[in-house]
Amino acid sequence: MFPEQLDGAKVLYFTHKNEYGLISYTTGETAAHIKYLAICKYSDSDRYCLFYCNENKEVETDSLWDSVGECMSMADSFYGGKILWIKSDN
Repeated sequence: MFPEQLDGAKVLYFTHKNEYGLISYTTGETAAHIKYLAICKYSDSDRYCLFYCNENKEVETDSLWDSVGECMSMADSFYGGKILWIKSDN
């Protein structure tokens, strides 16, 4: 089951586990493997976060967008195709 919140933000959409790339240190060593994506929203913000999560569904990094659609479009363009998003039940 996917968490209802990540870093205090409500999860709106998430992906199944997949290979979404790596985050690397400047030395070239791998810092984290990205296995999940999630679109989230903080209650005190009108913007949306695209979270890049590790195997344990912990946020490794994020980007900030004006809409859910922008989050989805950015992820699609970055990962070279249509991503299957799952709407959160919470």
